[in-house]
Amino acid sequence: MTLNEQSFPDRLARATLLKEACATMTPAFTPAGADLTIAAQTTLLVTLTNCCTNVNNAVNDLKEKTDERATVVKDIKARVTRALGRVKSNLVWAPKLPLVKAAADSLRAARVTKTTPLPPPTNPDAPAPAPRNRGGQSYKDIEGHFQKFNNALTKCTGYDTGAPPDIFSGALTNLHTAYKTLNDVIPQKETDLTEVRLDRLRRFSGKLPLPDGTTSLRDRFIRIKTAVGSQYGRTSDQFLSVKNIKF
Repeated sequence: MTLNEQSFPDRLARATLLKEACATMTPAFTPAGADLTIAAQTTLLVTLTNCCTNVNNAVNDLKEKTDERATVVKDIKARVTRALGRVKSNLVWAPKLPLVKAAADSLRAARVTKTTPLPPPTNPDAPAPAPRNRGGQSYKDIEGHFQKFNNALTKCTGYDTGAPPDIFSGALTNLHTAYKTLNDVIPQKETDLTEVRLDRLRRFSGKLPLPDGTTSLRDRFIRIKTAVGSQYGRTSDQFLSVKNIKF
């Protein structure tokens, strides 16, 4: 059974029902496995909730950075167009104009590759997939064109004198640095998201033991029901109260 994004809250709700059913049993539920006790189930629910929170935070963090980068690209192109116009307006810089214009044209013509949503892992027991180029090269191309433009601009002696603050050479350099930082951090944010998604999937439905020695919710669902049947009998009210709570 493959879990999608909507499945995890549903499984948490079912795990809560299972724990509450066990907590109301008389005499008290006393499983042989220490990881099946009411306290252990409560701890597991907290862990799984934290896993879901970690994924949501990572999704939002990645989106924030990718949205910011898209905005910065528009800002870069707008400022470069204005800076090019400033160079064109001064005959003194005419000898340098071809170099400046070529860099500006390359940057403005660059089209970023549409980034598809990062696919979640589907096999909880598989290793984390290797990072892939998901349109990042087109953003790196813009980074290179922007650096060439800034380098060309330095050939225009006196360009900064009277220049508007946001197309001053220092401001453009700072913008390039900020953009490069986003290009560098986004692949790491994608890796972080994949890792927390995989950790969540393993803790919900993995068949293999987890690194901390515990097992998944799916595994405990099976063993809790087995423990209830063993303690109270499979025809007991206690067992019937959990029998139909499916993972």
